[in-house]
Amino acid sequence: MEIILLFMDYYFVTGTSTGIGKAIALKLLEKEKVQVYGFSRRQTIEHANYYHSYLNLDSPEDLLNFKFQDIEQAERIVLINNAGIIGNIAFVGNKQNNSIINTYNINIVSPSILMNHFIKKYQFMETEKIILNISSGAGRHSIAAWSDYCASKSALDMFSQTIAEEQLFLSETQRFRVFSVAPGIVDTPMQEQIRETGKENFPFHETFVNYKEQNLLTSPEDVAKSIQDIIENPAKYNEVIMDLRNL
Repeated sequence: MEIILLFMDYYFVTGTSTGIGKAIALKLLEKEKVQVYGFSRRQTIEHANYYHSYLNLDSPEDLLNFKFQDIEQAERIVLINNAGIIGNIAFVGNKQNNSIINTYNINIVSPSILMNHFIKKYQFMETEKIILNISSGAGRHSIAAWSDYCASKSALDMFSQTIAEEQLFLSETQRFRVFSVAPGIVDTPMQEQIRETGKENFPFHETFVNYKEQNLLTSPEDVAKSIQDIIENPAKYNEVIMDLRNL
């Protein structure tokens, strides 16, 4: 495997084909001395410092033997677990069982495996190491018809919180900073799916249609700017569980 020798920032970002993940990757690529490794089913970014891998995050078995790049020295190493789905929007009892499985696989099982690999790979590198998970306010407040999405994002928050606690038992040079960040209501393909869901399956359908019509959605680009600030200035942020709307 290739040995990387330059002092650079290395970012590993899931879900880079659209939405928040793509905006984050493009924002990071504006800097010099950076390499961004994107993971998604489709490649939509072309850049000299962008490296794409086609990962199927709804099949965690494919990640069991996954290996992160060998990095000899780095200024900063960051994993951003952004990929996520809302799944089948319906009340429990009417949900598609396969969708429940896929939602958990993409939103919590695969990110957990990637975090496990990431920490094992880079724990003993004496450089700045960060894990940032894109969570959701829905993981902290239940929303009818989103049960599996809410539960999986809540699990991502707790997984993040537990890693952060574990890191306190290690020396400062070995520690990872961990953040689980709710981005707010963002203008992404997920919002399109929510608006396309019928009222009979989602009682808050009209509310989310109004968010779009009244221009109340945050842009992925604005989210990316905030995420970049957290990554580049982690000492400013003391909490693991965060909401961009409260910063």
